[in-house]
Amino acid sequence: MLFLLAATLLLPAGEPLPPLQPGDVVELAPGVHQGPWEVATPHVTLRGMEGAVLDGGGEGSALVLSAPGVTVENLRVRHVGRETDFYAPDAAVWLVDCPDCAVRGLTAEGVTTGVRVEESPRARVENCDLAGLGDAPGITLYRAPEALVRGNRVRSFLDGIYMEYTSGGKALENVATASRRYGYHLMFSRGVEVAHNRVEDGRVGSAVMYGAGAWVHDNLFRGHVGPLAFGLLVQEQNDSRFERNRVEGNTVGMLVVSSRGDVFTHNRLERNGFGVLVQRERDKGSSALVFEQNLFLGNVYDLAVDDPEARVVMREGRYDRASPLDLDGDGAADLPYVPSSSYALFTSRQPDLSLFALGPGMLLWERIEAQVPGLAFMTLADPRPYPERAPRAAPSAWGLGLVLLGVGGGLWLRS
Repeated sequence: MLFLLAATLLLPAGEPLPPLQPGDVVELAPGVHQGPWEVATPHVTLRGMEGAVLDGGGEGSALVLSAPGVTVENLRVRHVGRETDFYAPDAAVWLVDCPDCAVRGLTAEGVTTGVRVEESPRARVENCDLAGLGDAPGITLYRAPEALVRGNRVRSFLDGIYMEYTSGGKALENVATASRRYGYHLMFSRGVEVAHNRVEDGRVGSAVMYGAGAWVHDNLFRGHVGPLAFGLLVQEQNDSRFERNRVEGNTVGMLVVSSRGDVFTHNRLERNGFGVLVQRERDKGSSALVFEQNLFLGNVYDLAVDDPEARVVMREGRYDRASPLDLDGDGAADLPYVPSSSYALFTSRQPDLSLFALGPGMLLWERIEAQVPGLAFMTLADPRPYPERAPRAAPSAWGLGLVLLGVGGGLWLRS
């Protein structure tokens, strides 16, 4: 039976979704509601009460929204289909041709995809708690310009959050953990803001690619260790700003590939294999980048450029390592550049080998190269280096842990 309470429809568990009128509010009573459902009426609100569950039946997406201005709030979803096609996965909630729609407070565990958005400008996905099976994105947006993805917690998906052709969008205050590929992944978009997110302990890292005008600031990228793992990949991304990000405990902190006009400022790069590694993609242009006032703490190698034609400006970097900057042992940088070594240049081609660089043999070889001009390999110049005296963990303990993680990850990925 369907009860009418003012302008609100109260739907008991077990009842089918009734015909709706624009502006209706449907509240789902506690209990299991059998889907899948589709809402094709504009400006409807579907709200789950405490204890209400929508069961998708294990085939396809549990809930499809296909009209302007539809809102879903506080809904728990289970049993979606297992289609894992990257661009057409089964989802707890699927927004298609749904401009100005919103999904808030969705809870879904053990699903293929949490929220799938396509051809839906100005969509909003907020405060959702999603756990996946590792073979499709948690939140995926395709052709959804000016979308907002904020305050979500996603774990154990292929990509935590994937955004493609989402110019003018925002990804704010999300947490992505244990992703099998990218925690955060942005492609083919302009003017996107990525801020105050936390991405941790994924298999590869995060990526901002093939776009322009991004503003990536105040994020944490931490704990991506293994072959080809990085905190943040910036690939063919132009005229963008990367500010006040913390990049910690990755094989490569920031990997920048064939990007032009980007500025990196006030970032903290700590306990990575490479702090920053600049490379060139085959048959693509060289990078033109500016790094200024970034803080480098406890990285095996702070900076390296594996592209002789790259134009990289480094100003006022702050460093904590005595070797090889401090040649006389007084705790201050003696050289107006950041030198590298033959081993650093070699590992720039195979970054996971940086995990071995804290061994005593490599440290001794680097110190010899730093003092013999004929052996020095200098990959990046900083006219005004600033010695940083911040406390840090003992490098031997950290280095051993990072080596073991890197070797284990390498064996696992290659098995």
